[in-house]
Amino acid sequence: MYFRQERNVHLSILYYLETQMASDWSNVNVVIGFNEAYGLSLPIVTIDDLSTRHRLKEIGNTSLLQRQDIIIDIFAKSHPMRQDLASYVIEKLADGCVYYTHSHASGDNTTIVRTSSGRIRLVSVLEDRKVEFGEDVDAHDRYRHKIHIVVENSQ
Repeated sequence: MYFRQERNVHLSILYYLETQMASDWSNVNVVIGFNEAYGLSLPIVTIDDLSTRHRLKEIGNTSLLQRQDIIIDIFAKSHPMRQDLASYVIEKLADGCVYYTHSHASGDNTTIVRTSSGRIRLVSVLEDRKVEFGEDVDAHDRYRHKIHIVVENSQ
């Protein structure tokens, strides 16, 4: 089964940040979805999709160009770590990343096959801010950061 473009973008960004974090940081969990963070040890970076915008690629053509809004939440151990992780994530995404099509291996719906199929490009950063809940909060929420980006892929 092949995945649709929105899911492919989401999984491509997840894979890119996982591999980048693994080579440049120690013990940073990178996961899909905000709710996954609360069962893991800090620091954590979560990726979630917010929405997709569609427009025609060109006049007279029914092909659509999709831009996706992606939310990245950072759960850090300290203010400096929060700042460094946020800056790092934006810097890495500004470089763009490989767009992969994903599918399940034939006869095996637990294994994902990844095939390079273009690039994902950062269109804009709409939000890059710390999230504050006050003094008496869970350790996961003490040093939080939210990044809202818009991306598109070229195939």
